[in-house]
Amino acid sequence: MPATRGADVLVIGAGILGLWAARHALRAGRSVIVVDEGQAGAGASGGFLGALMPHMPDRWNAKKQFQFNCLDSIEESIRELEADTGIDCGFRRCGRLMPLTHEGMRGHAQVRIAGARANWQGRYSMELVEPPIVDRGWLDPQSAPFGAVFDALSARVDPRAYGSALREFVAGAGALTEGARVTALEPAAGRAVLADGSSIAAATIVVAAGWRAYDLLRPFLEPLNDGRPAGRGVRGQAVLVEFAHDDNLPIVYHDGVYVVPHAGNRVAIGSSSHDKWDGAPDAFDPADMDFYHRALKLAPALRDAPVIGRWAGVRPRNTFEPAMRAALGGEMERLSISAEQGSLPPPPTGPADPYFGPVPGHENLIALIGGFKITFGVAHRAMAALSQ
Repeated sequence: MPATRGADVLVIGAGILGLWAARHALRAGRSVIVVDEGQAGAGASGGFLGALMPHMPDRWNAKKQFQFNCLDSIEESIRELEADTGIDCGFRRCGRLMPLTHEGMRGHAQVRIAGARANWQGRYSMELVEPPIVDRGWLDPQSAPFGAVFDALSARVDPRAYGSALREFVAGAGALTEGARVTALEPAAGRAVLADGSSIAAATIVVAAGWRAYDLLRPFLEPLNDGRPAGRGVRGQAVLVEFAHDDNLPIVYHDGVYVVPHAGNRVAIGSSSHDKWDGAPDAFDPADMDFYHRALKLAPALRDAPVIGRWAGVRPRNTFEPAMRAALGGEMERLSISAEQGSLPPPPTGPADPYFGPVPGHENLIALIGGFKITFGVAHRAMAALSQ
């Protein structure tokens, strides 16, 4: 007869969201089992970028407030994790430069600067950097003919070191099983079935399996989503280059291209984004390098920097239909969890927004479905409710 294990909390997926959920539950004194069909910290969580960047601070709303709360508090959470594990996560409040490529962008920049002044609580600045931009070739003046915007809120973290620290904590305080695939969820019975026929019983089941979560959650989410899939995988690529620097450089970001300086004379460059792809999700495509060439135009100092790492992976992107957003919003309101409390974000308002919370009709089934580009910056608070 297949074996059955049990715990207070079962977390499916050992990426950044799943490991943080497990950490919160463990610190609250709950027993936790984490399973992942691959390796902990791999997949979308195992890239190079680690850019922690805010939404633009104009047109403020509850979602932006939640993200601000997360970015404001992340350093404290990471320092606690580092103290618990002895692993340096490579965090630095490095700031971000965004070039202005035409005159009209200056007016938009002033609106955003005013928004930062009003909404960032006086803790972080956003300012206009007048042309010409002169900074050792880190941002090409020709790429910023009308100056640039610098914000002091943006930060960076080393994704692989960060994942290693979370894995170290969770494996030491709980149970972590890699290479274990969950094939079915039975929330009414408080059980998940694995590919080997065994099962895990848990009072709370947390699904944080990245883009593969959509298959597991299909029986529960598609009926809410007008019968359509609740999301899709979006494939991306990035590279890591070696470039000597004093680790005082900001992130450069423009039109979907990231240049992220890291400690140890490393710079991450990304990323591409494709809804459809051929081959394995993590197979690097050398023909898909437009993002890299565009980055070299932004930061010409990197033109001779050797490429020392290549990454490809798939990120989740929600495609919530209006019916599903209404259902999820109703569940969030019923639970009276607000963005100001910082435990969960507000109900989804757009089709690609993240969703962290119970699946309607199944209070013991929690979905942690990432925010595509913002997950690393909010993961430490996405499931803080498990510690309450």
